[in-house]
Amino acid sequence: MGKRYYCAYCDRSFKDDPEARKRHLSSLQHAKNHVDHYNMYKDPDIILKEERAKTPCKRYLTIGDCAFGLGCKFSHYTPQMLWELQYYVDMKNASKLRVVPENGWPNPDDIIKEYFENTESSNNMEEPNYPTWFKPLEVHDYSMLPPSLWPITPESLPDNLTFNKWV
Repeated sequence: MGKRYYCAYCDRSFKDDPEARKRHLSSLQHAKNHVDHYNMYKDPDIILKEERAKTPCKRYLTIGDCAFGLGCKFSHYTPQMLWELQYYVDMKNASKLRVVPENGWPNPDDIIKEYFENTESSNNMEEPNYPTWFKPLEVHDYSMLPPSLWPITPESLPDNLTFNKWV
């Protein structure tokens, strides 16, 4: 069996030769499936504008099914769905138009200065509590562990330990 070409838009495969592929890619069904796929990723503003320009599909709204599907020239959106889409678009546009306060944003230097003033004024600075490393019970019986498996303790770390940037 030779190579097969799979078209994800049409969800079908066929023998992969240039003539068959060209025939498939130029077919109306493939073009329709391609357009339908990318219509799923349209901007909500554009969808709302297009759906409001269409008249409602009577068959889809009464029966709940339309023979033309996504290719129908009428709108398959109910008034409730259009309202929700409008609400979503409004919320999206409102988040883009965040209003900056009159005096601007707080100065980062003032925030840092305030933070350090508050921490310096507190005299009850406690020593940080570092976690202690315990040797798991399973390894207690193995006295000849390699150094890479020894538990880390403050005593096992060298005094002149420095951490450099990793490159």
